Amino acid sequence: MTLSVYMFIQVLLLVAFCMYKKRLHIFEIFFIWMTVWIITHSVTTILIVNFEVLTMTGDMKDFWTHFLKRLLLYPLLIIVFFDLYVRMRSALEKIAVLVVNTCIMSCVEFTFIHLHVIQAKNYSVTHSLLEWSFTVFLSYLLWKWYRSHRLMRR
Repeated sequence: MTLSVYMFIQVLLLVAFCMYKKRLHIFEIFFIWMTVWIITHSVTTILIVNFEVLTMTGDMKDFWTHFLKRLLLYPLLIIVFFDLYVRMRSALEKIAVLVVNTCIMSCVEFTFIHLHVIQAKNYSVTHSLLEWSFTVFLSYLLWKWYRSHRLMRR
């Protein structure tokens, strides 16, 4: 049931994402997508599993839900917030967008814990905020580097 509800919501989010006009270049979107994918799926997953903060449930449907949220949902949310970041004018608004992005990502993760897709062992709000701050900040730095060196935009 969780997988089907997740897939329905994901399709709605992807359609909405494809329909609105973005300020990011298509190559930026792909770069951010792959960066977030590598960070969330490789780096943070290894750290979280090794420190036994989160564990997977034994159900195969939950595994696929977890895999798809790391492949599709997390990069999509970060790309939407980075696109919103580009639209903001003041530095305070831009910082607020990045902070809200971190908080939303933590809320999404706690939602999946509540839905029993993943199980929390030693997990807390602090762990979640640290993980997503690291992910968003590293993605942001790499995106800004890519934007200035590869796309020659500011």
